[in-house]
Amino acid sequence: MERSQSVEVCTVCHEHMDILAIGACNHPICYRCSSRMRILCEQMYCPICRGHLQKVLFVKQYDKFEKVNTENFKEEIKFIYLESEDVEKAFKQLLTIQCKKCPNRPADKSIDSLRDHLRKEHTLFLCDLCLNHLNIFPFERKFYNRKDLATHRRVGDADDKSYKGHPLCVFCDERYMDNDELLRHLRKDHYFCHICDADGSNDYYNDYPDLKTHFRDSHYLCEEEDCGNPTTQFTNAFRNSIDFKAHKASHHTKGMSKSQIREASRLEIEIQLPPRRQGRDRGNSYLFFILVFLGPYLKLNI
Repeated sequence: MERSQSVEVCTVCHEHMDILAIGACNHPICYRCSSRMRILCEQMYCPICRGHLQKVLFVKQYDKFEKVNTENFKEEIKFIYLESEDVEKAFKQLLTIQCKKCPNRPADKSIDSLRDHLRKEHTLFLCDLCLNHLNIFPFERKFYNRKDLATHRRVGDADDKSYKGHPLCVFCDERYMDNDELLRHLRKDHYFCHICDADGSNDYYNDYPDLKTHFRDSHYLCEEEDCGNPTTQFTNAFRNSIDFKAHKASHHTKGMSKSQIREASRLEIEIQLPPRRQGRDRGNSYLFFILVFLGPYLKLNI
């Protein structure tokens, strides 16, 4: 790509590029996307080829990186080099912390200073969750009154249909940035059923007593004394009666006679045979196998 060719649209954000960012790979993007990556996200690579960029040049017109004379360029943070005063002004504007309602007021030195000003002078607020998790420039931050902030946290913003609010943990009555953050919290600080989880269920429980009730109502819970301690509280619930009886037969036979152990090891299985057909019935071979090989261990109801 030569200087005579126009570079108008950023490959990343698809916005018009009035100032370009060029690295050693010669893939131009807009200076806003480059600044966002390097300063806010601390990502020093090219978003197009993923090559590491030690430094980038902010220029008004495209030229190959190795052909640009950087003698008079001004170096900024994260190895960003600015071509001119106009470029420097635009770059500094991205990082300026300014009250939108007080254009003549001096810029704030920190976002906390701006937040105090908004609260005291305009009764406006920033969303703490967005502030802590969204890597956006100060001028992109939204200010809310109390009512709008509550709506924003609960269901989102009227001018942004893609955002549905910050999800709520019903156990802690606390909101999280998004569903991924909420899920991490639920799996770390609350409880879920490992049996239902394997089946794709997304149910969670506030504490272990609630989970234990679920184990008892929906699965097979061993409540023998040895299975009641904290080290076994997640391994004493079983999906079906076969696993449950196998567990009891192998772990809870103390004090039983041999006949009681043998009886505890038996499994009750109901077999419903299809109507007899003319000719040879292949199903009989399966029944024969069950009766001959598994018969001593099964109590059959036919």
